[in-house]
Amino acid sequence: MVSASFLKECDIFSRLNDAQLKELVAIARQEQHDPGTLLYKIGDRSTCLYLVEKGKVALEMKSDMGPTRPPMSVTVDQVNPLEAFGWSAFDEPNLHTLNATVAEPTTLIAFDGEKLKSLMSRDPQMGMEIIRGLTRQLASCLKESRLLLMSERALAFLTSGTEYA
Repeated sequence: MVSASFLKECDIFSRLNDAQLKELVAIARQEQHDPGTLLYKIGDRSTCLYLVEKGKVALEMKSDMGPTRPPMSVTVDQVNPLEAFGWSAFDEPNLHTLNATVAEPTTLIAFDGEKLKSLMSRDPQMGMEIIRGLTRQLASCLKESRLLLMSERALAFLTSGTEYA
């Protein structure tokens, strides 16, 4: 069962009032997944926003290694407890841009995207707070990605002596 107190702990919902949290609980469902479960793949239709209650989910993409090697799966982010993923459910054309694979026994809270968007439309203050929370999380992901890219480029420069643009 999904609890309002758990949702309140999640940054994207932390600024909602009790009545708004109660509405979210009514459309939320809890899911259990085993390690290795593919939740969705690149190009799948995105229908849900997910929160990790317990466990971890790896967000991955395929990297082309050239004509003589098979593509390599690269983990670009790890979603931890209290964090959200699957925000493509909010953005046309509603297609996933990464693969999502369960990394360890995981409990997720799933929100049907259409139901969540409907709630947000009926209560614009709620919608604005959810969008602000998602924006904070996306900004954090972007910052982490930039730091990783900078450190990898610096390491490559130091080990090869070649400058990267």
